[in-house]
Amino acid sequence: MKIAEALVLRKHLEQKVEQLKPLKLAGDQGVFEIKTERVKVSEEVDEVKFQIPKIELKEVTKEYDMYSKALRELDTAIQKANWLAEVKVTLDKGIQI
Repeated sequence: MKIAEALVLRKHLEQKVEQLKPLKLAGDQGVFEIKTERVKVSEEVDEVKFQIPKIELKEVTKEYDMYSKALRELDTAIQKANWLAEVKVTLDKGIQI
């Protein structure tokens, strides 16, 4: 993988981790709360509605951990390449750093 490709991939992994982070942190008390609603249809009959989560917290945690690990491993590889590569560039003498 070229360094440019690795940098693009790192950006995508960072975005994915940031998307999953609030879900993982909220846990069962956040997005995955199960709610019930009881509505009286008639004197003898009640209608009960449940809101059931479509995804389990362990699935979010697993995906978050997978992307976080990939991001850490990619960062390590980029840092290694940084130490091994030398960038040669000729700058104008008027440029000061």
